[in-house]
Amino acid sequence: MSFAEIILRAGVSAGGWLIFIGLALTLAVVPEWDCDPASDEIWRGTFFFGLLGLAGLLCVGQGVQWRASLRWFAVPAVGLALYAGSFILPALTTTSLNGESLCLIANSKVPSLEGYSATTIERLWPVLQLSVLGLGLVQSVRYWRSPADVETEQ
Repeated sequence: MSFAEIILRAGVSAGGWLIFIGLALTLAVVPEWDCDPASDEIWRGTFFFGLLGLAGLLCVGQGVQWRASLRWFAVPAVGLALYAGSFILPALTTTSLNGESLCLIANSKVPSLEGYSATTIERLWPVLQLSVLGLGLVQSVRYWRSPADVETEQ
């Protein structure tokens, strides 16, 4: 493997971590969002950011061989993923299963949410975000495993 390929893989991996950390940080402030139940712009934007975070996590796997220098990216990623997941997990039952608006988990200034049902993107949003956060936790564990464990598996 050439030096340029090593630098490229490590750079792609670091960039993937930064994208995931940005997503987790964005999702960590969900309870502070002002939400309009008549519009799903916030949820559409973060849904597509979640897809970008998923692509970033797939890129993270390129740097596993150099995990000693990249593993510290996993520390803020784990903390933010767990914190954001604690707000998103209740949305899975209220929105995806019961069809209520996602504004229930945001800092909505709307006096009543009766009559507002979840759109398709709102129903898929908690599923995608929790999946991406879960994959981020899996990648974090993968980066903190000992290199000896990886050699015995191969």
